[in-house]
Amino acid sequence: MMNTKLARQRIAFLLASLLILGSVVFIGPDTTSASGTVTTYSAPSGAPVSADFGLSAQGSPVDLYDAGDNPWGTPVTYGYFELSGGAVNVSINVNFPFTTYKLIPDSLGISSTRSGSTISFTLHEPTHVTLVLDENYQGKVLHLFAETPDTNVPSASDPDVLYYGPGYHDESGSPIMLTSGQTLYIAGGAILRARVIVKDATNVTIRGRGILLNDYHSNDTYDDVALVLKNSSNVQIKDVILNRNYGVWTAFMQGCHNITVQNYKVVSPRYASTDGFNIINSHDVLFDNVFIRSSDDAVSIKGYTNQGYHSYIDPATMAPNYNITYKNSQLWSDANNVIGVGQETLASYYNNILFQNIDILHHYDDKTYPDELTERSAINIVMLNGTVMKNITFKDIRVEKAKRLINIDIRDSFWFGSIQGNQAWPGYIENITYDNITSTSDGSNEIRMAGWNQSKNIRGVELRNIQINGQYVENWNDPHFNVNAYTSDVTLISPTGTEWLPRGPLGEGVNGDSIHTYKAARDYSVLQDTNGWHYRTWAAGIGFQDMAWNPDGSHYWRGTNTWDSLWAVPEHILVHPDQNQVLLEWTAPMHGLVNVSGIVKKWDTAGGDGVLVSIWNNNTNVWPGNGGWQNIAYDDSAGATYDVTTYVSEGDVISFRLDPGNTIAYDTTAWSPVITYPY
Repeated sequence: MMNTKLARQRIAFLLASLLILGSVVFIGPDTTSASGTVTTYSAPSGAPVSADFGLSAQGSPVDLYDAGDNPWGTPVTYGYFELSGGAVNVSINVNFPFTTYKLIPDSLGISSTRSGSTISFTLHEPTHVTLVLDENYQGKVLHLFAETPDTNVPSASDPDVLYYGPGYHDESGSPIMLTSGQTLYIAGGAILRARVIVKDATNVTIRGRGILLNDYHSNDTYDDVALVLKNSSNVQIKDVILNRNYGVWTAFMQGCHNITVQNYKVVSPRYASTDGFNIINSHDVLFDNVFIRSSDDAVSIKGYTNQGYHSYIDPATMAPNYNITYKNSQLWSDANNVIGVGQETLASYYNNILFQNIDILHHYDDKTYPDELTERSAINIVMLNGTVMKNITFKDIRVEKAKRLINIDIRDSFWFGSIQGNQAWPGYIENITYDNITSTSDGSNEIRMAGWNQSKNIRGVELRNIQINGQYVENWNDPHFNVNAYTSDVTLISPTGTEWLPRGPLGEGVNGDSIHTYKAARDYSVLQDTNGWHYRTWAAGIGFQDMAWNPDGSHYWRGTNTWDSLWAVPEHILVHPDQNQVLLEWTAPMHGLVNVSGIVKKWDTAGGDGVLVSIWNNNTNVWPGNGGWQNIAYDDSAGATYDVTTYVSEGDVISFRLDPGNTIAYDTTAWSPVITYPY
């Protein structure tokens, strides 16, 4: 039996070709041809239309929509049409007084003319264009989406397709729940007033040239968000426009993987919390050619539980965020951050995240508290809960208007303490790259880096070709820098050369560390190969095996037997074998002499027969030497110290090995390896 929702969709599809009210008003597309072909769509009855601007493309009128007011109480306008086959002429009539105008992003290089209140220009290909008047980004703005034609329209009679044809469809009751294998199609000329949820599903598609409108508050048990993906995979979102005119997130995904979002447009200016599309505890995610206008983070990669955010949750027990690419896009945020990695960070780790070829059109921190929220910026990383955030790259980013430029921050609260973090959990931020960042903003353009302490720090940051208002950032005396003492190993590269900031804002050491010091306890991580450290076992007849991270919140690495494990306490790595050797290993990132020092001692002195320990450089025993092993007696809480120097090539392995001897009882041993390139 056909469900009532599908029946309504098919009726709407049939009515789309009818004339209404006896006039020549066609609900479907109007097409005009010249050098290029333009397809426009009439706004359906009931749509929130805008009269602030008039728009035509190749002589065809384009209906415009009112997205709602921005934080300063000013309406925001948007519209769309399709073009193909060559250049098309676009004319915008501004229906109120103005003096100057600009078409952004600047990277489009659009030439235009003005005659009275009419602005004219030519588009040679599909793109997204924004009109700003009198340099007032907080005033009346027009966002225009010129699209390719949709040549792959599904059949309205397909049982796996929820088809909404041209017209206004109010499904604001219960949310539309998409299941595995289904497609939601919103045709050009359609407005679907609804919430959409994809939960525990795979192979789902949401697409079409129409508008998903959400301008209401929902009181049911489902998320009060316009578009939600939960615990789902192989989901594609393409081409739709989403207008959230209510102060809650526009869209998010949580616990998902293999998600593709292409040519997705958001116009959600309502203050506040209208985040464009947040990524939560998810992996293998691609955003390509998206436009987002929001009044909170345009995008934020977060960590949450299914029950929301709770600072007492151990991030190590939560799913990670990794393999995320966001590219070829335009982003605008009227509050908080434009690009946000973190804030709530209940995720076991963040790894391999790329933002590339992005135009940041506008960033503002907050309408009520401007300049008071120092952690907000155009390009932002914030760790609110201790975790590992590494291998994050921002490349080819163009910033046109922003309060601040770059922020990397480890903190335990934000929004004036109303949202509490927890830095009791271990963590750090490592290997962050900013490559070819260009700002033409009149804001502060601050580059801020604020680690938490010596062990929970920011390290391995590369700033390559950072250009602010036509000038490259070339040295550490540049006034845009605000770097605290818990930031290390920062490389600044510009056309004039390379400068290196070893430790702190003036290059001073932290705790006397050399510029390249690797401490096993400080660097302990839920990820193998963090700062070069690996956690492994060896057994006769089996060989070497990587240990596995124990996800139960105990912060242990585990071998394949019952008791073999490795974990960290302040200043020490604790090791326990089980019919095998447990190995703590470090891989050299470059060649040179290294100093290997520390202490190894029994941690559990209640019994047993002690343990045997040794240190190796590849296949060479460097301590105690000559292929020997150092005995640590069962009750030796003082232990043995070592201080040796050895040469390493890039990729060589320094191995700290513990053998149980004859028994494994009471074998927990404390080890505190420190490796330093002493130059």
